[in-house]
Amino acid sequence: MFRAPKRSTSRPHLHPRPRPRSGFRRTGAALAATGTAVTLAATGLTGPPATAASAAGTVTVRLDPSYQQPPFQGWGTSLAWFANVTGGWPDAQRNRLADDLYGANGLGFTIARYNIGGGDSPETTPYLRPGAAVPGYWNRPGPEAPDWWDPADPDHWNPNADANQRWWLAAAKARGARTFEAFSNSAPYFMTNSGRVSGAVNGWQDNLRSDQYERFAAYLSGALRRAQDSTGVTFGSLSPVNEPNTDYWRAGGRQEGSHWDPASQARMISTLRAALDAKGVTTPIAAMDETNPAVFRGNWESYAPAVRDAVGRLNTHTYGTNGRTGVRDIAKGTGTPLWMSEVDVGGSVPQSFTDMSPALDLADRVNDDIRELEPRAWVLWQAIEDYENMTPAHENSNWGLIQADFTPEDAATEPLRKNKKYWAMANYSRFVRPGARVINTDGADTLAALRPAGQGAVVVHTNPTGADQELTLDLDGFQSVGSAPVERYTTDATKNLQRESDVTTVGKTLKVTVGAGSVTTFVLPGVGGVNTATATAPTGAPRQLVNDNSGMALAVATVNGKSTPVQRTSDPADPAQQWTFTKLSAADWGSTAAYRITNVKTGEALSGSEDVLAFAKPGSSSARQKWMRSTTGDGHATLINNATGKLLDVTGAATGDGTPVGIYQPTTGSNQSWTLHGIAG
Repeated sequence: MFRAPKRSTSRPHLHPRPRPRSGFRRTGAALAATGTAVTLAATGLTGPPATAASAAGTVTVRLDPSYQQPPFQGWGTSLAWFANVTGGWPDAQRNRLADDLYGANGLGFTIARYNIGGGDSPETTPYLRPGAAVPGYWNRPGPEAPDWWDPADPDHWNPNADANQRWWLAAAKARGARTFEAFSNSAPYFMTNSGRVSGAVNGWQDNLRSDQYERFAAYLSGALRRAQDSTGVTFGSLSPVNEPNTDYWRAGGRQEGSHWDPASQARMISTLRAALDAKGVTTPIAAMDETNPAVFRGNWESYAPAVRDAVGRLNTHTYGTNGRTGVRDIAKGTGTPLWMSEVDVGGSVPQSFTDMSPALDLADRVNDDIRELEPRAWVLWQAIEDYENMTPAHENSNWGLIQADFTPEDAATEPLRKNKKYWAMANYSRFVRPGARVINTDGADTLAALRPAGQGAVVVHTNPTGADQELTLDLDGFQSVGSAPVERYTTDATKNLQRESDVTTVGKTLKVTVGAGSVTTFVLPGVGGVNTATATAPTGAPRQLVNDNSGMALAVATVNGKSTPVQRTSDPADPAQQWTFTKLSAADWGSTAAYRITNVKTGEALSGSEDVLAFAKPGSSSARQKWMRSTTGDGHATLINNATGKLLDVTGAATGDGTPVGIYQPTTGSNQSWTLHGIAG
């Protein structure tokens, strides 16, 4: 995460982010509401919530358990930089913070990302921001000399380094955290071109010296082992680069960072995998923690197959949000787990601990990330932020969930200030627990998940408007809906995860009023199973596949005596445009369920091989005839071939009748997006 200098009075727009909301989104109903409601929307709900007399919006959201994401690993935070500071605070104070983040009565986080520091030279005048100078694991026993560090020399290691951050690892584990990742922002100073851990002189140039890849790999593997030995945690992954293909990282900047062009990323991944294998270390490599999904995809496309095979998990940040679905489909096509491994939002209002606007921005990011990426985990940038850096004299923003001064006069009495983002985060992290399976909804403001072991479902709904909403949850997608009371918990301008009166379902419907500018969690213990009669999985009657770019339908044509996939002007009655989806495991409702797609006219199945889309006799167990469906629940889908990992694609994004249809790597283009229409009988 690249952050502006602490003493800057204005924060440059460093990441390509979507325009933040100013206050709340306001529907037509909200704009027609009383003057009070409009005033509240404009000021971020600093007064009482809108009353029932206000013109309330009506929202219906359908839950779809027939599309289930893989089991969720959990929520978490990176430990840099706050752990490097607060891990050394008095015991009572640091334990309060650990309880707030990892305790059962706090956020219940289960993931911690540990920063392996690079470390500047002892002779360098300190210049990094408070907390950012994470100690390295090296030890220089004598004066500086060229290439003095020897990873095989025990005297060149400091196994007791980074005690503060290591305290947090142990504290998180003691409170139930089960997933740990180590990551690096920079190599130690003596391996860099600039002699600084903050980057090269030119931000577009690599800072790791070209002759230091093997030594840096040895440093990472050695630091990993020492951190594990001293804390008792086991790291499930190791990420060697961070936001690599950017120009953020420059010598003299106030945090560790390093540019890596895509070829250098690939070399580092391969070198580290070889170093770990040589020591018998099976820890997977996570890569490449890019700043946004679009840049991630560009990096990934440049990797050779052997480099991709060396990556055990995909990590992306979402400081920019374009291209999420492309990374989702890369992960599904390669069968590689995906994390949203870092993000935070500062909000569009000045520093505040009562304004809901930053909390609604955070909820919006969580909802969109999980719906569009289908990640196994969602991890915040540092959950505890430097209060002084957030004040009007500096960034005047709302980063972090808790703010405390990183250079306090007395750490034992330093206030621990929770903002509304903390409580909105709790609406998710306290209820969507490890093992839950996120399911689709047709509402962008609603996240739903099946609880582990058949314990019902959780729904988190955000009302970002300035008026109350009459919310209807359509539960007809479930096989059964019991009559057990539905718990609800609300965070808004005046409530912090407050338990409200229980509500009840009527038939397969839950109706409830949710307040303006609120995040509400519903716990539905009585729902379960999949109602096959209403499932959105495209099985049963034939479908027409209409391309979202051209508006034309997928069809089979005879070219040179051979069946060929093309697009044609839509004619639902034409059997050449009709397709039958057969789910190859009837009980599999996962988002990676395999389908065979067969043309009604010819009886042949779509088959993918390398860069070729063809037809084959159905019935083969070959992955070439297996397809996965990706959808956010909005009625549109991409179709991923299991054998190649490539998507059904109108060649060249052309719009003409008869254009060939093939397969191609994920691009997020609308020529790879399809609407599946039922055939009217």
